[in-house]
Amino acid sequence: MFSRLFYPSGVFSGISRCHQFSRGLTRSFTYGTKFSHLAGIRSAPAGGVPGGFKVPGSKAIVFPYSRPCFPTQKVHKFTTVSMGVNKTVVNAGSTTLKPVTSMGYWLLGVSGAVFGMVVLGGVTRLTRSGLSMVDWKLQGRPLPRNEEEWALEFEKYKQFPEYKRINMGMTLDEFKEIYFLEWAHRMWGRGLGLVYGLPCFYFIVSGKAKAIPGMVPKLIALLGLGAAQGLVGWWMVKSGLTEDPNVYKDPRVSPYRLAAHLTAALCLYSGLVWTGLTALNPNRMLIPNIAVRRMRSVGLLSVLFTGITFFSGAFVAGNDAGHAYNDWPKYAGKWIPDELWDSSLEPGWRNVFENTATVQFDHRNFAYTTALVVLGVIGTAKSPTVWKDLPKHGRLSFYALGAALATQVSLGICTLMMFVPVSLGATHQAGALVLWTTALYSQHALRYIR
Repeated sequence: MFSRLFYPSGVFSGISRCHQFSRGLTRSFTYGTKFSHLAGIRSAPAGGVPGGFKVPGSKAIVFPYSRPCFPTQKVHKFTTVSMGVNKTVVNAGSTTLKPVTSMGYWLLGVSGAVFGMVVLGGVTRLTRSGLSMVDWKLQGRPLPRNEEEWALEFEKYKQFPEYKRINMGMTLDEFKEIYFLEWAHRMWGRGLGLVYGLPCFYFIVSGKAKAIPGMVPKLIALLGLGAAQGLVGWWMVKSGLTEDPNVYKDPRVSPYRLAAHLTAALCLYSGLVWTGLTALNPNRMLIPNIAVRRMRSVGLLSVLFTGITFFSGAFVAGNDAGHAYNDWPKYAGKWIPDELWDSSLEPGWRNVFENTATVQFDHRNFAYTTALVVLGVIGTAKSPTVWKDLPKHGRLSFYALGAALATQVSLGICTLMMFVPVSLGATHQAGALVLWTTALYSQHALRYIR
């Protein structure tokens, strides 16, 4: 039977005969891998197959320069055929997977919509629009259609602390402006549920998602995370609708809940980006250079510190800390702010999350540390032993990371010194997401290197 399947030279005789050998395993070794483990192979035909060589201690048969059964699978050097498994493995043992480009572009498109929603959320916060809608409905609601409906919504808003302490005397037209921003932010999220949910159902039911192992549970997890994000958002808003006994304190949402809401959005965005990139490039590359493979561990540092700085920025936003100490690099002319530790806050660790001076001090120093770490990662990648063997998209990712870092540092300084105008504040938040995206992209490029 075997002799009928192969030519004397060891290549497959054709597609039709390969189907007869449907329980075979084709394994390819690429990029000049050394086959020291094949030492002792006899040159005599093995298993009655002309041109085949038996691997010691195995039932496998090696055929030099054979061709695969299916034209979509690429084989460069050797093909090992054994019985019992119906799978093609390439690039030193990783499964050959065909990219699902439609799913990849869809996921990246949804991630772009999440990006826009996060930026709009920043605008909502900076314009104090987030507490203008004082109730929440799962299905959402249309905008008020006439003056009577607008007046009803305005009367609801007047019953809550933000109007009583900050916006007393606000006109109906001014209320319409902040209400529209919060309404758009909420309805954007509900629209995202449809934009994600319907195609997700299609890719799972059609079987396209199953083409990449582990993709189906990831898609379902992202759907659940998106649904939970809406609930976290309302949980956050509710914290700003309660009456604070301190009459001198401006009504605002809990910084802890704001950080939770923003972190959940970052997790959703990251999952969409990473999964989308995986759908477009599911296969690993074999690069013998150990220094390149070690870059994966080094690259994780840029992701880690960028994430920590992003998280600390949520507390800057939640405490309005950007409106204090608007000089740079000092704090009101001093290198360490006088109010760095407030002994009245008990327990003391609350200073880290609630003290305006401490929150801004931490965020600035996390940013400095992140900048140094990212520059170190880029410098390591640019070393001759690593750079020469990085794939093209890997090099591009580090160029993008450096550009995003320089832009974000400049935006942060300008935003602070100009007393956080809405346009710069929103752009700074967008810049943080761009920096995070480039860090993810660089890590994904290294993740698929063996």
